[in-house]
Amino acid sequence: MIKPDMINANNPARDRAALAVEIVFVLLVISSVILRMANIASPLFEAHPFRQTQTAITIWTFVTEGISFFSYQTPVFGPPWQAPFEFPAFQAVAALMVKAGLQNIDVAARMANIVFFYLSAFFLFLLSGRFFREQGIAYTVVLCYVLSPYTIFWSRTSMIDYASVSFALGYFYFFSRLIEEKGGWLISAATIVCGALGYLVKITTMPTVVIPLAYLIIKQLRIDYKACEECGIFSYIAAEKIFFAKLLTAIVIPFAAGYLWTVHTDNVKGASLFTQWLVSANLEDWNYGTWAQRGSLANWTAIYGHVKPFAPLLFVIVPVGLVFALWHPARYRAFIYTSSIGAFLTVFIFFNLYKSHNYYPMAITPFLALVVGFAVYHLFFVLLKRIKSQASSLVKGVSDPWRKGLIAAVCAVCLISLGYLYIDGAIAYLKPPLIQNKYDKYTLSGFLRGITAPNEYIIITDHLWNPSILYYARRKGFMVNKDYDYGARGLSFLKEHNFTTIITVRDYPELLSNWRYALRISPPGFHIAGYNIYKVTDDPKIFEDFKKLNE
Repeated sequence: MIKPDMINANNPARDRAALAVEIVFVLLVISSVILRMANIASPLFEAHPFRQTQTAITIWTFVTEGISFFSYQTPVFGPPWQAPFEFPAFQAVAALMVKAGLQNIDVAARMANIVFFYLSAFFLFLLSGRFFREQGIAYTVVLCYVLSPYTIFWSRTSMIDYASVSFALGYFYFFSRLIEEKGGWLISAATIVCGALGYLVKITTMPTVVIPLAYLIIKQLRIDYKACEECGIFSYIAAEKIFFAKLLTAIVIPFAAGYLWTVHTDNVKGASLFTQWLVSANLEDWNYGTWAQRGSLANWTAIYGHVKPFAPLLFVIVPVGLVFALWHPARYRAFIYTSSIGAFLTVFIFFNLYKSHNYYPMAITPFLALVVGFAVYHLFFVLLKRIKSQASSLVKGVSDPWRKGLIAAVCAVCLISLGYLYIDGAIAYLKPPLIQNKYDKYTLSGFLRGITAPNEYIIITDHLWNPSILYYARRKGFMVNKDYDYGARGLSFLKEHNFTTIITVRDYPELLSNWRYALRISPPGFHIAGYNIYKVTDDPKIFEDFKKLNE
């Protein structure tokens, strides 16, 4: 009997076609990497600089003071300089890049994000290959992922999100193998490590994979239980005790790691007057939002606006992909639909975060790529075959070259239309981070480096929670928001430590009056419009030295 693989082995034309597809796939992935290298040394100002530099300033402390996972510094709220949220795996990788010789922290942060992004693309490829028989679907899904304007933009930023996405997808992949293959202890260990890091780095990403994994667990347990003839529930559990042990550890340990990390960070933040407002209990409304928000069409429209740059005609392509899945095996449908439900519920749970921040959809981009890639694959590799057959039947009396011309015209119209929309959207979305580089050494941060020593601390007001000034000055400090009244205790805290410099936009006399001497500095030759810079001290000799700064 002739086997299918024997037929394929003796079909050089098919082998050449498969090789050509693989070569095109690899070249397109490489081109996506090259595209991300454009202007890689650009400072972290293109979008959400508060979040980018908040990550980068921790990388700086890792580089200068050593890597510390459980007591790391984000020096923006005064001593002891700690305001932990995520487990700093991303920051540690970037810091190691700097220590390995990369030097520029901005570049290291961007490169670390790119590395984690392609790690997530690798796991997405493995997952697609695991659930889809056609390798072309996996190729298309990954290409939609790596070539999306949205992912190109955000995978270059100094943000932790694609680190959490890569760990979450790794958890999904290894857990699916553990469930379906009854994987060994090595697979169990990989599942636990990826899951724990996923919960630790950014717990808000994990619901995207928990939903499809819950479905796989329930499905596999039902199959195994039915296969165990005349087994009672306890007999079945006893027979599969090792598998259940692996299953429970893969669920409990990662979740416990995330829970204990949250307890730890809340304890650290709760110990300081100036970071108590950042503990989890105080951020519930901010993280989850309200039911009234979820009932607002305007809010849902805003969220769609955040993800719209992912692909052209996204509101059309996603439903098309979901419809195409209906004509495929149950395994295809389960993977696509449970992943889509997981992505939707993640947005629904953390609604205010997705409404307020256009970078939060990074967590759901793999699943957007899954549905979009599935739709694109069928549009161009399945639907067009049907168009070809229909065209042949419609123009039977027409010569063969004309039939081919009609088919080629349909293909060209589809490709050109979608390509035009993609390029037009990509140019609009990618211009700021890939082209602009307006950073000038004669800035506020550069001046602050000149008038302060590394052991002097800076107070910044009216800058919300944006630590970009501190980060580029390479100084520690305290960000004060006038909406938060710390009272006399807060002012005495600032005076007790070596805070020598104050930056304001509006007048803040009650802050300046905390020192005997306050001198406004007017730096010649520096472009610092809109800011007032003061040197403060109680020592008259030091005050005389300050006066020289204006000369």
